[in-house]
Amino acid sequence: MENQELQNRKAITSEDVWSLIYATTEQLKESERLIKETDRQLKETALQIKENDAKSNAKIDKYLQLYGGFTNEFGKIVEDLCKPAALKIFKKEVPGIDHIYEGPRHMRKDEEEIEVDILLCNKIAAVAVEVKTTCYKKDVDHFLSQMRNFKTLFREFEGKAVYVAIAAMRYANGSDTYARRKGLYALTATGDGLFTMGNPGKRRAY
Repeated sequence: MENQELQNRKAITSEDVWSLIYATTEQLKESERLIKETDRQLKETALQIKENDAKSNAKIDKYLQLYGGFTNEFGKIVEDLCKPAALKIFKKEVPGIDHIYEGPRHMRKDEEEIEVDILLCNKIAAVAVEVKTTCYKKDVDHFLSQMRNFKTLFREFEGKAVYVAIAAMRYANGSDTYARRKGLYALTATGDGLFTMGNPGKRRAY
């Protein structure tokens, strides 16, 4: 039985993974549209349930936990696919970039906290990459607000120029253009493990 499961796992190709990702992305687009249309009604319903039916409210909380777990796992898949593509791109874009930083990418001190999805680096420079399935302008702003404290928490990068980038399956409402105007590189998934990159007008460095 174990051998059969191993063979089934090996049979899954990168094309299968990308097909799943794009199919799921389309489903997420539709879900986003429906969520926007019904957000007010859902909030009102949730409030009524919380006040009148604690048991039903517990069921909703459980559903939200399960949904959150799914989106987190999906995000990790996109992140893993992005790593080798981002390294290949930035090896050409930033002289000397040669490896993916494998140290801790989540740091917290007092009230300061930052988590970076991908860190590429060499002896004199680094690139911090935020990975999203769908990127919104607010995601760009949040990432930049975190990066203000980057060198305070990641001391080993104090002497390096740290550039910033966003990588996404999809950009909503012109958020890729917005990111480039803010000084970020914008990477877009094209399929089969490939990403294209839009250069910023003037790249931001920390």
